[in-house]
Amino acid sequence: MKHYLIISLASLLFFISCNNSNTKKSKENFKWAVTVTAPFNYPIEIHKGYLGNDKKMIAAFMNTGLTEDGWNYDGDVLSGGKEMPTFLSLTWISYAEKKFWKIETAIDEATQNKIQKLFNEGYINKSRNREPSHITYKKITVGVAPGGTVIVWLTGQNKRTEIANFQAMESFVSVNEFYRNPDEDTQQEFYDYFYNAYISKETQEYIKKNGVPVNLWKEFRTKYNYRFNIHFYKADKESFERESEYVNGEKEIIRIEDLNNYQNKALPSYCRFWFCQYNAEAEFDDEEVLNAFKKISKNHPDKNIEIEAKVAFMYKTTTFTVKCEGDEIPLEKTVVRMWKN
Repeated sequence: MKHYLIISLASLLFFISCNNSNTKKSKENFKWAVTVTAPFNYPIEIHKGYLGNDKKMIAAFMNTGLTEDGWNYDGDVLSGGKEMPTFLSLTWISYAEKKFWKIETAIDEATQNKIQKLFNEGYINKSRNREPSHITYKKITVGVAPGGTVIVWLTGQNKRTEIANFQAMESFVSVNEFYRNPDEDTQQEFYDYFYNAYISKETQEYIKKNGVPVNLWKEFRTKYNYRFNIHFYKADKESFERESEYVNGEKEIIRIEDLNNYQNKALPSYCRFWFCQYNAEAEFDDEEVLNAFKKISKNHPDKNIEIEAKVAFMYKTTTFTVKCEGDEIPLEKTVVRMWKN
């Protein structure tokens, strides 16, 4: 009986030791930096904010100046932490809209569990001509867009995954509180001056004609069942995984065995293809591809959709067309670059 007790106690101590080791490993892996990003042509600037929990502020959102590189870019690293954030607070100015937005929201338990699971599991990263490696996410990226759209992603090398979306509320911050205001501008003079300074003439013309597209980034989150169907002018094939970025801000490397499968995903914003003889890059016009899919899916509800890619003679270019049951819409604004391996 005494021997049995000793063995049981030893087993219990071993279990506790292993459990503590796993917990420690989990905490070590859960280390993150925080960044903020905004759509290209619709610049923002942070006023203040933080990620925190019910006990303290974990990571502050610092004003590093203009943010406008696009949702597919992470933005500057502002700060970071090692604990699970349970609360998001952020106030920023949207220069195209001439207004401030504010989000103050709890990060619910389901989202916390998703964050922890994704950080713990990580993912396989495989760069061309390199052995695949198992890595994990490094950043919590907050994307803000006109209309008060707020998206939160986990970001790592060649990978970004949406974990939550929120709706901010319109807010007000006095120009004198936001910056030193050396010229003693009124609130409207402040808005007008930086609108003209930061918003491109092309975007100003677009806004004058169509207004700020406040619902666009919500629509970008819609997912469709589609695949690329690549046609070569002579025998060839994709020789490596495809690098893909999406209009909803996500990105990934698609495994070669999945390239020809229909998948339920957000629409493509950028793709890099590796063929046997050439490489190709395609930058899609986000609104063009969205409008094409909206029209096709309305005419052919619940049907799989293809993006046909035709590689031209001697690999001079590649053209892209959205197709479904004989209905075709060319993506004429796609920017294509090709070069020999």
